Amino acid sequence: MDTGKRSWFRRRRSAPAEPSPRVIRPDHNPDDEDRGAVDVCFVFDTTGSMSSKISGLIACMVDFVGELSELQLNWRITTVPYGDLTVSGDKVVADLPFVRSYHDAVQQLNAMPRFSGGGNYGESTLEAVVAALDKPFRPFAVPVLVVLTDEPPLTEDLSVAEVGEQITIREAICFVASPDLPGYRKWAEDNGGRWYKIDQRVDTTQILAYLRSLVRELPQVAQEVHELGGGSVRRYLEEKQEKGGL
Repeated sequence: MDTGKRSWFRRRRSAPAEPSPRVIRPDHNPDDEDRGAVDVCFVFDTTGSMSSKISGLIACMVDFVGELSELQLNWRITTVPYGDLTVSGDKVVADLPFVRSYHDAVQQLNAMPRFSGGGNYGESTLEAVVAALDKPFRPFAVPVLVVLTDEPPLTEDLSVAEVGEQITIREAICFVASPDLPGYRKWAEDNGGRWYKIDQRVDTTQILAYLRSLVRELPQVAQEVHELGGGSVRRYLEEKQEKGGL
């Protein structure tokens, strides 16, 4: 996967989006389409600066999955752990599957690889988000990105604005926990989610409070996207704006 080429990104951005292939799973239920389907992707900075927070964050996400499994919600989750592509050995892991059982979700979260991140300031968050958007979200599900990082993005090959535009084009709800940077905040503000401040000085308990709030907020947002927007995030945001909800 060539996540570091500007020309590749421009081709993807300008080309019309191809519809996702409809895959009928052995456990597929036709009624799934009517039950508030939501596909959640955690885009997770697992570099050294996050090391003191990762165990607590994973434990919280495990709780999050437990809560999802108790809700009347047709959910799946996946993860994109990532580091700094300018550092030897660091990667953007884009091939982890969507899972829909508590056991498989917990296993994937606990097995996420850790990366160095190097001694520089910044990680490959932009490439990781692009990789997340390329995942096989179900065409009838609300796509949700949850981006977690305590460093700014590296911007040599991509820009925050370009990636934000791609989030909007793909109609993904975006929640972000990150340093207080305009681009990160705009991702959440423009795409129906919420931004929460974290950095290298913020302790894990504050981040956990943010993630726990997702358990309450995310199902509500997903349901509203289905009810107000007919499953379309764009129409949902337009409806919210007309009603003065944004």
